[in-house]
Amino acid sequence: MNNKTKTALVYNLTNTFVQQDIQHLQNLSAQVYLHSSYPHKDPIRFWWNRLRELFFGLFYGPRVKVVFCWFNDYHAFFPLLWARLLAKKGVLIVGGYDAVSDPALQYGVFAKNNGRQWIAKWNYKLAHLIWVVDETLANGCENAQAQEQIQSGIKHFLPTISTPIEVVPTGYDPDFWKSTGDQKPHTILTVANIPDKRTFRRKGIDLFFRLAQDLPHFKFTLAGLTYALPKTIEVPQNVTLLGRQNANELRALYAKHHYYFQGSRVEGLPNVLCEAMLCECIPLVRNVFGMPKAVGETGFVFNPNKDWEKLLQFVANDEPKEGNKARERILKQFHVQARYEAFKLLLTQSS
Repeated sequence: MNNKTKTALVYNLTNTFVQQDIQHLQNLSAQVYLHSSYPHKDPIRFWWNRLRELFFGLFYGPRVKVVFCWFNDYHAFFPLLWARLLAKKGVLIVGGYDAVSDPALQYGVFAKNNGRQWIAKWNYKLAHLIWVVDETLANGCENAQAQEQIQSGIKHFLPTISTPIEVVPTGYDPDFWKSTGDQKPHTILTVANIPDKRTFRRKGIDLFFRLAQDLPHFKFTLAGLTYALPKTIEVPQNVTLLGRQNANELRALYAKHHYYFQGSRVEGLPNVLCEAMLCECIPLVRNVFGMPKAVGETGFVFNPNKDWEKLLQFVANDEPKEGNKARERILKQFHVQARYEAFKLLLTQSS
């Protein structure tokens, strides 16, 4: 790319999709200034982070053409403010938490009417452009509202917002995420980073355990557990619990399992779902947020309140199911190259 621009990226979590975007920007930019701001809760480190963000925006703002902020939270305020004051382009990338309110779990930046919500609303107005990984994060998810009273969508919380919103899904590398051909029948996997009980519920692990109880002749695997489950939660005997997995370990797990289950209450576009589909797992997903769009006709999309028996019948039916169709859907809809091209176009327009 000729006349490469300088960019900045501010983020609070080092997720795999954030790391991938860093790689995209490093390939496309003359220079990328990175700023990591972990969401500490203790007052000293919290305010130290805000001071660092203030000076980061002040120092690097004049040097760049575009400032990217991954997730809408405290860490994005000063970088977006400086971008606005210095007439630079500020791009706010939204993943899920930053566009929802789940009252039952007190999850989402809009779950509480406090200073955090006020900052989030200002960030949406300060940004020149908003990227969402799925359109439900812009317009809201009616199914989540009907099933769990979960409110969602930037336009729901800010109905008069004028900042342009674009749907730019995260992308996945089919050369890495692919089947090794040793898939075992009657196996179901789910993957989630679960550090606490709230995440356990948000990720729908209660539904996963319910499915395991209803299908005792299947083998289930839960990967990503990083805390001790309370004794009040009964783990079915046919469920194997694993801790956090690296990419190579995940790829091996996907390849061994026939089905991949995602029963989350709240999601944007789950990376683990798309990775599993690339490895030819048959997807079983709840009909909320970006999951139905990812799956299409390649698996089973369900409302747990209405379709549970149909889900059991679909899984228990031993008729062959073609996992290569799931792989082809992710290749077509969410290829890593598509997101790279979105960055390239934006930077070209900003040079």
